Amino acid sequence: MRHLVLALAVSTFAACGPSGDPTGIENVTCPPESTLTYENFGRDLIDTKCLECHDGDERPNLATQAAIIRNKDEILDLAVYTDAMPEEEDMPLAERELLGEWIACGAP
Repeated sequence: MRHLVLALAVSTFAACGPSGDPTGIENVTCPPESTLTYENFGRDLIDTKCLECHDGDERPNLATQAAIIRNKDEILDLAVYTDAMPEEEDMPLAERELLGEWIACGAP
């Protein structure tokens, strides 16, 4: 019974959250030659695409590199594997791919 309750809670939460169309990106990896860092990629992308909503009370708060790392799975689900985020901003597929790479590398 406990598993059923948990499954219902998870499906209800998922149904209430933002949804988007699949981007076609199904798996992200960290290429050994990746040079993406928070300083040369992550900060600017998060600042321009996410912080209008996720820099305060809106959850998750993505104002710091540590917060981004803590929320990496949600970012992948909503902004890389689907186009649910950003809601008010268009993000090209190439940017989503780079975001996935950067996160897969640990968002250094």
